[in-house]
Amino acid sequence: MIGEEAGQQKKRKRIWRGGELDADPFALPAHVAIKATALSERALGFIRFATIYRDAITAYDSSPILGRFEWSEPASAYEGVALRILPCDRHATNFVAVVELSHRHSEARNIVVYAGEDGVDASARWRAWGRALNLPLLIEDREGRLHPAERRLGAIQVSHPQPHAGANPLTARRPLAFGQSGQPRLWGHRLAVGGRPHAY
Repeated sequence: MIGEEAGQQKKRKRIWRGGELDADPFALPAHVAIKATALSERALGFIRFATIYRDAITAYDSSPILGRFEWSEPASAYEGVALRILPCDRHATNFVAVVELSHRHSEARNIVVYAGEDGVDASARWRAWGRALNLPLLIEDREGRLHPAERRLGAIQVSHPQPHAGANPLTARRPLAFGQSGQPRLWGHRLAVGGRPHAY
């Protein structure tokens, strides 16, 4: 869950320069290669290669100049799957939807699993990654802060109350013997005379 301090901090919008990306949450382990988006890291040629398992992430950041830096994290180190809308340049003429595994303590270990201009695909991937890794869904606001997209009570999702079966107007049309009538299914007179219940 996002801490109150993290929720209150205003974060600067970053620019996405990594191109399109689409990792498949239905075929784990998934492998992604993510180009660096910060100008200093791009100048050094950094590319992140990550493998995403259901319970862990292993990765290494590779640069032809500085070499290779390996690291790994358990899935529990990530607070959720974040959906962000990021500009592609300083002038914000084009935008992309980015789905990212958001680390609890270090933004440097966030993993982008989807980037594209199609908002429908982004929403589907966002929800699919949340289910695949059993992580809560997060959404970024205009100030760059992350908020839970669903209300939760611990690991349980809180949703609106649902009507019970008795509230269905078609319930009364069902044969009493086929549903919950409050009476024994084998009535005495049926056993005696061999009668069958009325279908309707």
